Amino acid sequence: MFPQHPDENRARSTVHLLSIFGIPININASWVFIYALITWTLAVGYFPRQLPGLEPVAYWANGLLAALLLFASVLIHELAHSLVAIENGLTVRGITLHLLGGVSQLDDEPPDPRTEFLMAAAGPLASLALALVLSLARIVVDAPWGDAILTYLIYVNVAVGVFNLIPGFPLDGGRLLRAVVWRSTGDFARATATATRVGRGVAVALVVLGTWQAFTGSFLSGLWLVLIGLFLRQAASMSYSHATLASALGGLPVAEVMTRDVVTVPWNASVGDLVQQFWTHHVTSFPVVAGGVVRGIATVHDLDRVPLDAWERTSIQNVMRPLTGSMTIAPTATALDALQQASTNGLGRLAVLDGTRLVGYLSLKDLGHVLALRSLPEPGADRAAVARPVRRAA
Repeated sequence: MFPQHPDENRARSTVHLLSIFGIPININASWVFIYALITWTLAVGYFPRQLPGLEPVAYWANGLLAALLLFASVLIHELAHSLVAIENGLTVRGITLHLLGGVSQLDDEPPDPRTEFLMAAAGPLASLALALVLSLARIVVDAPWGDAILTYLIYVNVAVGVFNLIPGFPLDGGRLLRAVVWRSTGDFARATATATRVGRGVAVALVVLGTWQAFTGSFLSGLWLVLIGLFLRQAASMSYSHATLASALGGLPVAEVMTRDVVTVPWNASVGDLVQQFWTHHVTSFPVVAGGVVRGIATVHDLDRVPLDAWERTSIQNVMRPLTGSMTIAPTATALDALQQASTNGLGRLAVLDGTRLVGYLSLKDLGHVLALRSLPEPGADRAAVARPVRRAA
């Protein structure tokens, strides 16, 4: 599975492990829990049944190895997605292993249905191919413990490959469905909406089936189905929202939506001067400059830190937020990049810099206005159309 947007909360709880083919491989904190749980179930259940009479330490050693190889299989599945994406000109920010498997994080949606289809098919095909290779390896392995590990990995890879072909967006099967609908209709937005509806239906079905299993004796497997269903429903909604935003903002450069006539304040002015500027221009933030270079951003919320009677003797540089990379963006970046960055930098505003030169200013409110306008039909267009399709099949 490969959602196109990095999750900031997840990013804060991940650790970079290594890079493969230039792709960062990360592990989410939840991976530790699931790795321990899978190891435990293998050590106390699967291996004692397959290899009776061994010492407990042998079961735990096999469990640790098999669980690690399971996640190596998941990583191969995600690498297949990512390598096909890179081959087709997309940027992969990384692969993250987490509680329910793994995700490949892409900067943008596929540009056409063919690319979408190839990317989606790559993961399940890799898992099924790996199962075939492991089946051939099992023929030549005569150690009982090796045979037991290979048997488990074959089953897991077949299950991963087949499960991901279920047409539940954003599973690979759901993306294959979107590619087919996109190709047949030429409408990316319509294809995404169709795949999302089917994905939500699959998620509900998994929750219902899991609940039924939990109350009819298979509590653990039922609980897993419920968790997977809830995860898929949330992932489908998030992927749909991101696809909608990508259609509206992905091809729009920041230079076309930023405010060009930027009012700035000098960093040696007083907080009192800053307040006067707020009243004069009726805005809630200003870039702070020194020597023609942006040094930070001062907002109306920063005034709470300064007593009223200290406004005139306190410099703006003492209350502004020093400029960081998360507070700036290039005019050539997309409005979608700006939305993602402004949503997570704690300010909701960005200074648009061409090198070190301030060329514009952008806020979440500005981007909201752009989204509202992009939802309207163009002048002279059919009034019945709610929004023009942004992406067409090649």
